[in-house]
Amino acid sequence: MSSVNDDKEYYYKRAESELEMAQRTEVPEAVKAHYTLAGYYLDKVYNDEANATSPSVT
Repeated sequence: MSSVNDDKEYYYKRAESELEMAQRTEVPEAVKAHYTLAGYYLDKVYNDEANATSPSVT
């Protein structure tokens, strides 16, 4: 079973990978796709953390 920290580390590394790929490619559509994916991975790292510490609104 993986821990939350393991998941966050995985998503963070994937975001770094996507950013590196975005910087290496010259195809505008691919650059956009890599940045978009990096954003999704970073959201998983930081927004999940914020949601865990924020009080829920009902």
